[in-house]
Amino acid sequence: MRAYLDNLATTPLDGRVLRAMQEVWQGPPGNPHARAHGYGVEAAKRLEQARAEVARAVGARPGEVVFVPSATVANNLAVLGGAERRRRKGGHVLVGAIEHASVLEPARELARRGFVVEEVPVGADGVLDPDAVRARLRPDTVLVSVMAVNNEVGTLQPVGEVARVLARHGAWLHCDAAQAPGKVALGRLAGADLVTLSGHKAYGPAGCAALVARGGAARRPRPLTFGGGQEGGTWPGTVPVALAVGFARAMDLAEAEREADCARVAGLRSALWEGLCAAWPGSRHNGPADGRTVPHCLSVTFEGVEGETVMARLAAAGVAASFGSACSTDAARPSHVLTAMGLSPEEARRTIRFGLGRFTTREEVAHAVEVLAGLARDLRR
Repeated sequence: MRAYLDNLATTPLDGRVLRAMQEVWQGPPGNPHARAHGYGVEAAKRLEQARAEVARAVGARPGEVVFVPSATVANNLAVLGGAERRRRKGGHVLVGAIEHASVLEPARELARRGFVVEEVPVGADGVLDPDAVRARLRPDTVLVSVMAVNNEVGTLQPVGEVARVLARHGAWLHCDAAQAPGKVALGRLAGADLVTLSGHKAYGPAGCAALVARGGAARRPRPLTFGGGQEGGTWPGTVPVALAVGFARAMDLAEAEREADCARVAGLRSALWEGLCAAWPGSRHNGPADGRTVPHCLSVTFEGVEGETVMARLAAAGVAASFGSACSTDAARPSHVLTAMGLSPEEARRTIRFGLGRFTTREEVAHAVEVLAGLARDLRR
């Protein structure tokens, strides 16, 4: 038996998404930017249809969607390019303390370029307080970045409330929503000026993502790369039409099936947590208990055992889980998300993240619980 419980790192490709991409791959060739002939025109038509589908899913206009290769690119564009675009208006930037590394590292680069960058703390529940943003706003604040769903503990961040705080100020709001599709209604992100979306986090293809820049050209960040002027010059390079079509299909399915998926996944999460509690008394889950966590994520701090021991047993039994963000290259460093929530470095190293998803089964959850219960029995002998 094997169990894939690492769906926050990446998700399996949905067969319906694959079929949409195969239609493009198996059709005639065509560069969507070469419109002097019918092949290019047809490719461009498919690309613009995909753009419209993504826009519809997030409540934007097609011209506000910029296709990019990854959410990391989108976040770098939003943070670096957004702040540089507005440098004449000010040099102050706010970012949430539990943001993904692809937001925090560009923010640190801004600091090296002379911007004043502040991290906004979160509470012990892992939720940012909009009043903490309000308290740190300055007349020269040009950009605020707050994610939609945290990728390590699954906490829902108050993007709408932060947007209302900024409404009379003028600072741009960027929202890293890579983990949001299929988990929360994307309409709740309507107040964000810049929104990052990811394909492979939502049963779509790796290699395609989007930055939604509300207001079109007026809100587009300064480019980081230069070339042929594709995507309005924001991200030049030939857009892979098949991947864009698959990405759009994934976004459409995420919104259409969100409520049903969330209800089913919530049941699986409850079964997993109950099984872990029975096997490991004293363990705790991280995040609020009042519904401000998506059901797809269960972050557990185990009692009396090192995280490496838990991970080794899980991996040996074919169970995929993780310590935290798949994008962290320093496994020895405790999670910045967990330490920002008040966990000690030792507690953070005893924490494992389980990611449930659309294709997770009860059998997979039961297998994971059985493996962990077996580890608990072995350690108590």
